[in-house]
Amino acid sequence: MQKYVWAFIVKFLGVGVLTFSLYGVFLHATINKLFLMTFIVSTATFVGDVFILPRMNQAIAAVGDAVAYFVLFYILGSLVVEPTISPLLPALTAAYFGALAEMVYHIYVMDRLHETPQLSPAPTSYQTETAEELHPEAEVRRGKQDKESINDEEKQ
Repeated sequence: MQKYVWAFIVKFLGVGVLTFSLYGVFLHATINKLFLMTFIVSTATFVGDVFILPRMNQAIAAVGDAVAYFVLFYILGSLVVEPTISPLLPALTAAYFGALAEMVYHIYVMDRLHETPQLSPAPTSYQTETAEELHPEAEVRRGKQDKESINDEEKQ
């Protein structure tokens, strides 16, 4: 249970940085609304990371998270953004940066929450092969001469 709490805290902090930087700095939203947006978006996407992520590809999950970020930030942003400003651009920006952050977060979640089979690492010790010939061209010429002499003997 503790690993789920830590994963949610990491998610909450990441979404909080995104929300506070976009809506707090640029759109001057109140701190109560920013915390509410952060909690709703991080909770909704965390549920997806826990239940849906292990059943699909991480790239598809990142696209799904981008769509979820866009929809959630568009709906919640319309409550925060002034009526003169469209909530579309902040929602697209949040979806873009959120999807980039989710790619890294998915690696963290798959490593910490979901038991993925660990593959054995690639071999790291290699051996160099050496040849006995110092002049391989001379060996090739001598091999051709040997073949020619064998062919001459067979013809006779």
